[in-house]
Amino acid sequence: MDFLLSSKILEKARHIILGSEKELTVISPDFDYDFASLLLDRASRGVHTTVITGSPDWASWFENKKKSYGSDEISQLSKETEKCKREYERLKKMRVITPSILIPVGVVVWLLLYLFGKIELTISILPILLLSGISGYVVWKAQKRLSELNSTIAVQQQSLQERLQETTNVRSEIEKNLVSILNRRVNFTLVYNGDEGFVTSLPLSGEIKEEQISFYEDIKKDKVDYIITLLSKSS
Repeated sequence: MDFLLSSKILEKARHIILGSEKELTVISPDFDYDFASLLLDRASRGVHTTVITGSPDWASWFENKKKSYGSDEISQLSKETEKCKREYERLKKMRVITPSILIPVGVVVWLLLYLFGKIELTISILPILLLSGISGYVVWKAQKRLSELNSTIAVQQQSLQERLQETTNVRSEIEKNLVSILNRRVNFTLVYNGDEGFVTSLPLSGEIKEEQISFYEDIKKDKVDYIITLLSKSS
């Protein structure tokens, strides 16, 4: 048995987790998001990952990720696509409505000035020219933006479909490889990847503000199996 600084222990934990290729066993009373995400990543890459934790919140989080992994990103992509689609529809309407309002207004103003106001034709026609120019500019800008949005929406929809497929595959791997167990009696940490591992009193959380000193001891597979058996009986 040895005693190490918490930063060194957490560094060793990351090294062992990242070094896992076929199996990974992690026991800890608590996690932080980085370590939890690291375990999800290993499960998604085909590593059979067993997680035993004393935290109901983290046990629930791991179970939920089997069904909801990537849902936040997909939701954000969907919102961005829908936002572009709404803008696209709004501009399509504006492209039609703007000239249909401005040009008739220009004609009415011309009639009032020329026929009833007895103003010269070259002057009275200016409102029509001005409003027609404004209308043409608005239509041109709208059309330009519509072309941009059309390309953007196509790219977003393709990205969304690709992400949906990728997420489905990742969820399938997590569902197949991740085993999450809640045991409130867990008050130590164990990390083992089939080749090497250790046990310590330090939880897998980098959120510890001050450096601590905790015991650290290498562990073999027979001891890992023995500990899991004990926890299974007491869960």
